[in-house]
Formats: sequence, C-alpha cells, structure tokens
Amino acid sequence: MSELGRAMRLVTAAAAMSLALAGTAEAQQHKWKVQGLYGPNTVIHKEFEKFAARVKDATRNTVQIEALPVGTIVSAADAADAVKSGLLDGAVGTMAYQGGKEPAAAFWDLTAGYDNPLHLIMWYRQGGGSEIMNKISAKWDAVFLGPVILGLESIPSKKPMRSIADFKGVKMRSPDGIPAEIFAKLGAAVSVMPGTEVYTALDTGKIEATDWGTLSVNDEAGYNRIAPYAIYPGIHSMNSVDFLIRKSRWTALTNEQRAAITAAVDEWSLSTWMSQEQADRNAAAKRNPETLVTWGEKEKGELRAVARSVWETWSAKSPLAKEIYDSQVAFLKSLGKL
Repeated sequence: MSELGRAMRLVTAAAAMSLALAGTAEAQQHKWKVQGLYGPNTVIHKEFEKFAARVKDATRNTVQIEALPVGTIVSAADAADAVKSGLLDGAVGTMAYQGGKEPAAAFWDLTAGYDNPLHLIMWYRQGGGSEIMNKISAKWDAVFLGPVILGLESIPSKKPMRSIADFKGVKMRSPDGIPAEIFAKLGAAVSVMPGTEVYTALDTGKIEATDWGTLSVNDEAGYNRIAPYAIYPGIHSMNSVDFLIRKSRWTALTNEQRAAITAAVDEWSLSTWMSQEQADRNAAAKRNPETLVTWGEKEKGELRAVARSVWETWSAKSPLAKEIYDSQVAFLKSLGKL
C-alpha cells in the first residue's frame, strides 16, 4: 500500500473514532438531584417540575433533573454547601442564605431596589449581573445558570403601612442581613426567625408584620386571616431564586446540552413570573380593596434612600460585595431610580 493510501486509512480511522466518541458523549446520561426552595404544592415548585420535564425533552432524555422540594436532602440554608460537597448536584434559591459567608451574596435581592421584574432581568442580562453572580457561585464550585423571577413580595401586617414612618415601633419578622438592617433603621422591632414560625408568631402577637412572599403566597399561607393588610404591589423585595449547578456537572455536558438547558432556564423564569403574577392578581381580586395598600413613587423613593445607606455598609464587607453594589447602583441610576 502506498504512503498516501496508508495516510488516508489513518485519517478515515481517526474520523470514525472521533464520530464514535462524539456519539458516546451525546448518549451519556446525566442525572441531577436539584433541591428547590418551596414546598411540593406551591405554584413555584410546580414550575420547577415543569422545567425539569422541559430539560429532559430538550436534551432527548440525556439530562434528567430530579426536582426536589425544599428540605428534602438538607435545609435551604445548607443547599449551597451541599452542592459544593457533592451531596446535591444543584440548588434553587441558595444565595439568600449565604450573606454571612460571602457578603456579596446578600445582594442577590437588592432590598427596596427594584419595583419592576423586567428591570431586574435587564441587570442580569445587560448590566453584568450574571457575570458577577458566577463569581459568587464559584466560591461553592458552582455555575450560576440564571435567575428565576418570582415577582414583588408583599408585607402582611395587622395595621396599614402607608409610608416608612408606619414601620416605627412595629414588631416585624425579617430574614437576616440587609433586609433586617433596613427595617431596623426604619424603627421596626425586628425579629429574625425561620418561615415555619411566622404564622404562630403573627397569631400570638409576637410579630405584627412579616417580610415573606408575594401576595398569593402569603394568602395561601393564611397570613391574611390574622394580618389583614398588605402592601401591594410590593415595595421591598423583587423576589427571585438563583439556579446553581456544580461546575463539574456543567462542564461534563456537551455544548448542545448546555444550550438547551440555558434556553429552558429562561423559559422557566418567564413562566414562573407569569404564573406568580396571575396568582397574585387572583389573590388581590378576592380581597377587600381597603386591605391593599399601594405606595407611590415618593414613598418608594424614601424607602430606597434609607436602603441605600445599608447597601453601602454591606458593600464594604468584601471586594465582591463592592463590585455587585457598584454594578446595581449604576444600573438603577441609569433607570432614574437613584
């Protein structure tokens, strides 16, 4: 056989091996355990399950996500560490609990910053937010695949809260970190407690108001029966959850699989936002209109000014906190919000 013939045979064999390896990579099965932030019967978790089904279809069954409700494997606060250790392959909604380990994580929800879901999405997609969130996620050996927008949270209360002055002296539950410091600065008597204790605390009078979920989520939990007033639309938290996957799991995928999952995350976020918006509108329609308190731009601006002083304090806690603070303040200024 000539040298040319032998060379052609080697090239043909190499090409065949390359195709075979590519076929093997594409056929490889990936099964992920991913824990969510909400219970199995909530609208939000059902959207999570729909997302898992879309990924399975889009990747032709090669990526299968087991969508686990909150607390299935570990507590919500420990989910990021479980991703890093390999106990979970991914987690939904973990950054809210990591501010004590990395202060930048506390900016996942810029309290009192956003009042329009599109603006938050714009910061992630156009303002550099996703890149910064990936820097934070890297501390847990994870990749940030995107935000899932839930919408504006409401504040159930036993008396109407029409301005920042009405927070003074109110006994209020808040998550730790930036939100707790903002409410304390407004004069509220803040209690930091897990969500499982909120109903009893409201019922017994231990608290008079709470930072929790959107209007429909709060009403489904029965808070409106003992704290009949609510700020609607919300003024303090543009709620979203972050979707993290362990880096080794993500890099093991083909480019096609990654593209399909990325597209499914965007669809998941939009679908969840729309479902939550509709649920909130339905909840509002069932209420006595006098129980819904709407803030104007003046009142929201006053709250944002107080909040900014707390953001600034937190921005000094780490280089990443300064980076995410500067990025969001610049973006809000471009919108005329600051």
